[in-house]
Formats: sequence, structure tokens, C-alpha cells
Amino acid sequence: MMNKFQLQGMIDLKKWYDSESCGHDTCGSYEFCAFCDKSLPQPCANAYEKASQKPAEQPAVKPEVPVRTPKKRDSVKPVQENTSLGKKFDYDKVMAKKATRKSLTFAEKYALSSDTLKDRYAKLQEALTDTAKGEPKIKSRISKQCDTYRRNGEIIAKITIIGTSLRINLPLDCDAPEFNDGKTPHTYTGHKKVYEDLPFQFKVNSKLGLKRALALIELIK
Repeated sequence: MMNKFQLQGMIDLKKWYDSESCGHDTCGSYEFCAFCDKSLPQPCANAYEKASQKPAEQPAVKPEVPVRTPKKRDSVKPVQENTSLGKKFDYDKVMAKKATRKSLTFAEKYALSSDTLKDRYAKLQEALTDTAKGEPKIKSRISKQCDTYRRNGEIIAKITIIGTSLRINLPLDCDAPEFNDGKTPHTYTGHKKVYEDLPFQFKVNSKLGLKRALALIELIK
């Protein structure tokens, strides 16, 4: 069972993701915010617990009366996984690292990411490793910084998570005319040693971005 410190961390994380998605601060917009007392420690956790308590005189709900399901954005669920991408994951330790602004590993960033980002990452991973019979296999290796893909020992792609942004680096020419027509916005990262052989960095933050990333993967394959 979570204590108030852990619950506060979960709510803070949810508010951060919701604010990033909505483009504005969502603090004060949740149902439990009506019970908020900012003079108390862990104000969100206290408010959430108060809002979750049932009134003493609340009548029993009849089976035939439909029960309203809380909105997804108002729910706070603890992280259940003990591993992330095959790496050990301790939620409390990761949140402590995040609170002190220490760098998180790729697996830790993945565990804290939205389901949408995880789904896009899975599609990129499938596209990269799906090879035809007889063709060289493309293998994935997850390090602290990223997910690296190799074919015959040669690195052909790296996937990273920066903030809430999923990004893929590929061995493509950033100055090529076909990538500078306004349809494939990208960033040159070849000045960094870790990307010197994969200078073309592309953000995968939308359905269209995913579609174009998959096309780029097919191009290098």
C-alpha cells in the first residue's frame, strides 16, 4: 500500500504529463482539487484521499443503476511493473532520482512514459527488427542511454527518449534534398560523438511522425 509521499509523487507525475499534453498547467482542474489544502504537506495526496472516502450515510448502489466510471485523467494508479524493458525498476528510487534532477536511464524513462509513447516505440522496434527470410538480422541492445540496432555489427539506428519526446537517429544525409522539402523536419546531431554515424535525428511525437519514421526505416533497410 502506498504512503502519502508515494501517492503525491504519482499525482505530481500525472499533472506533469497532463500539463505537457494540454499545453497549460492542469493543477486545480481535478475532482479531488476541491479538497486541497496547500498548507498541509503532500496536499494533493491528502485531497485525493479525502475525495476517495465514502460518506457515512451513503446509500448502497442498486445493481441496475449504472456506476459512473471516473475519467481517465482523474485516476491515479501506482506503477505495478518490477522491471522495465528487462531492467530492474524501483519506482520509489526512480522518483527520488527525478526529484533531484538526476539523469534517468532509457528503461526508467520508458517505464514513466505514456501508453501512446510506448505504443509508438513498439511499432518502431517491430519495423526495425522485422527482416525478410535470408536477410541479415537486425538486433536490438538497450543501454543506459538508448536502444541501439545493429546489422552485421554495424549500427543502423538508435532510439532515445528526451523528456516526453520519442526520437530516432538514422544514418541519413541531413542535407539531402529529399529530406529538406518541409515534410521531414529533422535535427543534425552528428557533432555529438554518440551520434556521429547517425546524424539524422527525427522526432516521433504524432501519428504522422510515426508514419514518416516507419518510411525512413524502410529506406535504410
